[in-house]
Amino acid sequence: MAVLKVIKYGHPTLRKVAAPYTQDEVDEKFIDDMLDTMYTEDGVGLAAPQVNVSKRLIVCSDRENEFVIFNPKIIAHSESVKADLEGCLSLPGLHANVERYDKVIVTGVDASWQNIEVTATGLLAVVFQHEIDHLNGTLYIDRADLTTLAWTDAVTVDPARREQPATVEIVQQIFRQQYHTNADVLVFEKNLI
Repeated sequence: MAVLKVIKYGHPTLRKVAAPYTQDEVDEKFIDDMLDTMYTEDGVGLAAPQVNVSKRLIVCSDRENEFVIFNPKIIAHSESVKADLEGCLSLPGLHANVERYDKVIVTGVDASWQNIEVTATGLLAVVFQHEIDHLNGTLYIDRADLTTLAWTDAVTVDPARREQPATVEIVQQIFRQQYHTNADVLVFEKNLI
């Protein structure tokens, strides 16, 4: 297995609507690499677009069970919602409150190309919503209460930055400097491509 490079906010692939998978495109090594990347990066979910593959595949874990779902779709959700802090491997060092459904039912196909249906609550419901958003070019900051956007206290975050406000404009400027210095095209806004 290999750890894949997780692309960061501003990379155009994160704003594309991912294409559906077909059965002949299933690649066990890629699935293993995505899972290895998710665990190595200490994540609970990862979508193929986050490793620069604009296809409809998510992997996730509720710390007890592991899920690999191709072409996932939320077919039902609760009326009740809850706001909680959310982060993202493509937006390292940040978090914000995001309102999500308490319960979702997700369908798709698994790694053996068998139909799958998962009813998820709590953290797993949030993870499914977050990762499926990635497949549609949506990032958690598009849904977040931006008044709660803040730098985390993770060791990867410069302590001086934690004292600065975390506005979308400042985050874009920092990500442009830190991750995309040689990029010709950056796309920060939702669904522009």
